[in-house]
Amino acid sequence: MDSTYQPIWEQAKPYLNTRSNDTHTWYCYTFAEQLCDAHPNADRDIVLPAILLHDVGWSTVPEEKQLQSFGPHMIYPELRRQHETEGVRIATEILQKMGYADDRITAITNIIDGHDTVKTSASIEDSLVRDADKLWRYTPFGLDTVGGWFNFTQDEQMALLHKWLGTRFYTDAGREMARGLYGYLMIHQDDMV
Repeated sequence: MDSTYQPIWEQAKPYLNTRSNDTHTWYCYTFAEQLCDAHPNADRDIVLPAILLHDVGWSTVPEEKQLQSFGPHMIYPELRRQHETEGVRIATEILQKMGYADDRITAITNIIDGHDTVKTSASIEDSLVRDADKLWRYTPFGLDTVGGWFNFTQDEQMALLHKWLGTRFYTDAGREMARGLYGYLMIHQDDMV
């Protein structure tokens, strides 16, 4: 991790101790760096803090309700929204403590606010965060984690991942990375059983 963002990671970690969000966030950060490399016009100083902080709000949702706040068994959509609004509050506190300017905080938290509930992207930075947030599902960790959450078989998940290649990504770079990761999973599917 770039030393510029290490202090944000350290501040975010206590809020990510639920549902493997710490590992999820680490994967997302790695993908976000690669997506920024593919989009040098994007502001890394917005994208990378946003990805590190995007899920800190889940810490305010009761753990026993989290898996029913998104996905195929969602019965608490208001809690999915809560993780975004509380994420904005927590991220603002962290970034203020670290001396970020108000306009930078607003740019970062505008991405956090709506990253799961709003279907449209407001900027290239928003698009890169959204793509990074989806790419982790195309890793063996993502396959194991999501399968465990929702009792999906590997075949069911692979079918969803294939379908999402054409519908879930905002950038060509995100789609290409997803295709590459999907190909890896296909080749190594028998090794992951």
